[in-house]
Amino acid sequence: MTWWPRQGTAEWVQYDFKKPRKTGAVEVYWFDDTPTGGGCRIPASWKLLYQDGDAWKEVKDASAYGVQKDTFNTVTFDAVKTSALRLEVQLQSNYSGGILEWRVK
Repeated sequence: MTWWPRQGTAEWVQYDFKKPRKTGAVEVYWFDDTPTGGGCRIPASWKLLYQDGDAWKEVKDASAYGVQKDTFNTVTFDAVKTSALRLEVQLQSNYSGGILEWRVK
């Protein structure tokens, strides 16, 4: 999925579980079409939030939020039990971005 044609903006994507699930890690493989001359790049930054009732909270004690190309970027954190996760992403200036795969561990 991509956020094309938005560029340089704050975006998000959400994963809803059928029933609450416990997790302490996710992996994200960013979409970057630099080799084909496209307009999507890895994001400038991102963070992970979990749903706690009606509120969204950032996960605690997260490891580094990676933005490496051509690999899964893993972040570990204090385990949470939740019904949904959300990636909040800041796109690079003048570029869009996207995700090839998002794994919940």
